[in-house]
Amino acid sequence: HIDVFYFAVVMPMNVFFAEDGQMDKRVFLSTWKDIPAANEVQYTINNVNLSADAVSSKMQQNNVFTIAKRNVEGQDMLYQSLKLVNGIWILSELKMQPGNPTLILAVKTRAPDVSTGVNTAFDAILHS
Repeated sequence: HIDVFYFAVVMPMNVFFAEDGQMDKRVFLSTWKDIPAANEVQYTINNVNLSADAVSSKMQQNNVFTIAKRNVEGQDMLYQSLKLVNGIWILSELKMQPGNPTLILAVKTRAPDVSTGVNTAFDAILHS
């Protein structure tokens, strides 16, 4: 007599961020342009009191790689890539204003269903 048990475990999405998620800069730019604008979702992440470099470092420890960093009109912009273990690529743009704890995250991917989970993971990483 064998019993079968079904269960679900909620896991943070960043456990599925692959170590080989660093995209080449040129590939990042062309991929960002190729993904339809409709697939871009924006989120707000509050209460982050970190510099752009600290954010970049913390994200890299979680397999989110900074491809480029720019300063536009006093805002730091971090362009990042990550890859899920199932091969889905996710591109992001983080806008940060020095001294302002509110970040704007734009997520762009060909699989927009994962965007909310990516936002939740970014939020958790930045507050860890």
